[in-house]
Amino acid sequence: MLSKKELTQLAANAHDRTFPAGAVLTTQDETGVTFGVIVEGQAAVSVHGQTARTLGPGDYFGEMALIDHSFRSATITAETDLRCLLFTAWVFRPFAMAHPETAWALLEVMVQRVRDAEAR
Repeated sequence: MLSKKELTQLAANAHDRTFPAGAVLTTQDETGVTFGVIVEGQAAVSVHGQTARTLGPGDYFGEMALIDHSFRSATITAETDLRCLLFTAWVFRPFAMAHPETAWALLEVMVQRVRDAEAR
């Protein structure tokens, strides 16, 4: 939904990080100020100690805590070696505000996650 120019602009402000298998990227109920996009590898999402889903390339995490300045709603653990682009709130928020289609896409995914959680 973003042009190559917009993606390049956003990626230029990212922190490109790698994590070994088993590394915990986020911990439920801790505060968070980063939003991550998985470039390579897989990660497990767990809520209250129960696996909720698996994330892979193109999937993201951390948007809820970034949006409401609150606690992480899940723990994210690398299942394989993982490469992510991490964005701080002070980088991602202005970008999302300037690109409402990005904010709308986040809302669509968050609604689906709420529906999935309610169905469990």
